[in-house]
Amino acid sequence: MKRSIIFSSIFAASVVFTSCEKWLDVGDPKNAVETSVIFQDEAGLQAAIAGMYNSGNETPIGMLSLYTGLQSDDLGANVTGYDPYKNNSLLSNETTVGDIWSSFYTGIYRANDIIDGVPKSNTLSDVIKNQAVGEALFLRGMYYFYMVNLYGDVPLIIGTDLKTNELAPRTASAEIYTQITKDLERAAELLPATYPGGTDRVRANKWAATALLARVKLYLGKYAEAEKLSTDVIGQSKVYVLSEDLNTVFVKRSTDVIFAFDVSFAGYTTVGLNTGTTAGSVPSLIINPSLLNLFAADDARRTAWIGTSAGQAFPYKYKVRSGIGNEYDVVLRISEQYLIRAEARVYLDNLDGAAEDVNKIRKRAKAKDIQMTSKEESLVLIANERRMEYFAEWCHRWFDLKRTNLAGKVIGALKPGLWQDTDALYPIPSRERKMNANLTQNEGYD
Repeated sequence: MKRSIIFSSIFAASVVFTSCEKWLDVGDPKNAVETSVIFQDEAGLQAAIAGMYNSGNETPIGMLSLYTGLQSDDLGANVTGYDPYKNNSLLSNETTVGDIWSSFYTGIYRANDIIDGVPKSNTLSDVIKNQAVGEALFLRGMYYFYMVNLYGDVPLIIGTDLKTNELAPRTASAEIYTQITKDLERAAELLPATYPGGTDRVRANKWAATALLARVKLYLGKYAEAEKLSTDVIGQSKVYVLSEDLNTVFVKRSTDVIFAFDVSFAGYTTVGLNTGTTAGSVPSLIINPSLLNLFAADDARRTAWIGTSAGQAFPYKYKVRSGIGNEYDVVLRISEQYLIRAEARVYLDNLDGAAEDVNKIRKRAKAKDIQMTSKEESLVLIANERRMEYFAEWCHRWFDLKRTNLAGKVIGALKPGLWQDTDALYPIPSRERKMNANLTQNEGYD
C-alpha cells in the first residue's frame, strides 16, 4: 500500500499548485529515494506539500459532495449514471468507490512521507519543518475523518514502511478517531494563525485544524470540548466573518472560508461542473422536495444557492462550470462553527446560547429568528439548519444522518425497498481486497 514518491527540485518548482494531473512520480519502492534525502531542499518539500493537497482535489473526492447528497435525502437525479448512489446500491467493484479509497490513501501516504521525513532534515529551518508537518497532520486527520465515516474500520497507516503497510488489516473506528484527534491537536500547535503562501485560504493554518477538531469532538459527543474549540475559532481568529452576500461565500478569499481546495488549475470546481445546467434544459441533479420545502419564502439561501431550470430546482452554490472562474472548493467555513457550538450547547443545556448561534446564520440568510424551548425540538431545528446550509457540501447531511442514528428511519422511508441498514457504509473495494488478503468486507457486501 505504501509507494515512495520521487521528487525533482527543478521539476517541482515549475508545477507546484499548477496542475490537477498526477504529476508526482509514484515509483517502484526499490528505485525510490529515501525521504530523509528528498527533504534536504525546500523546493522538493513544497512539491510534496502540493502533492498532499492535490489528492483532495481529485475528481473522485470532489464528487463526494454529490454522491452522498444522492445517498441521503438532499438530492435526486435525472440521469441513470448516478443510480448506484441514488438507489443506495453500491457494489464492491464500483469504480468510483475504489477511486475514492485510492485518492484518500494517496494523500495519506504523501502526508506520512512528510511527517516521517521532514524532522530528519538537517538543512530545513524549524519554522519550515513545523509548517510542513503541521499541514501534513491536518490533511492526514482530514482524510482519515472522511475515510472512517465512509467505510467504517479502515487500515490505519501512519508510517512509511512498505512491509507493514501493504498487508495492514482494518483498524477499529474508535482507534482511528483517536489518531485523528492527535493529528489535529498537534497540527493546531505547530501551525501559525496566518496562511502560508499568501492570502488565499487553500493551505491549512491553526484555525483550520481547530475547526475540524471541533467537528470531530461533536461527532464523538464531547460537547464541552466542541463548544470551546468552536468558540476559539469564532472569537479568537478575528478573520472569519459571515458574508452578507451569499453569492460570495464560495469565491476566492471569501471571509466565510476557513479552508478550501485550490482549483485554479482547472478554473472551476467538480461540484460546479456537475451541477450546472444550460438554461431551459433538464438538470442532471435536482433538489429533493423535502429539502426545498424547508426554506421559508424569506430565506435568501433559496434564491442564492438553488437554481431552477425546466421547472426543477438544482444545486447552484457553485456558479462556474467551465472556463476560468473565481471559486474554490470550500471544505470548512465559519457558519459550521456556529452550528457546531449551537448543537453542543443544546446538549450542555444552554438553549438560549444555541438559539443565538443559529439565528446568526439565519440573520445572514434574511430568515426569521427561531426560538428553542426543548432539547428535542432544538436538535431538530439545528439539523434542519445544517441541511439548508450544507446541502451538496462535503457529505454533511449523509454524515449527520448516520451520526445521529437517523439514516435508517429517514432514508428507509424515502427509498422503501432500496435501503438496507448495511448501506450506511461503503463496501471495501474489491480491488483492494485482492491485493490485501487481510482486508475484511463490510456487512452486506460480497
